[in-house]
Amino acid sequence: MNELERETLIRLAKKALRELEEAYLRIPDTDNGKAYLFRGKERVRLMLKILEG
Repeated sequence: MNELERETLIRLAKKALRELEEAYLRIPDTDNGKAYLFRGKERVRLMLKILEG
């Protein structure tokens, strides 16, 4: 993977994480979707950790 591809993936992952965090805050606690959003946020965080290495 070249540097441009890596930087692009990092930017996309950061944007996805921001959007997931915003959605997570908007969903009521009683909604099961909140668990899916939380798991999605954790997956994106892991991807960022790997990419930023």
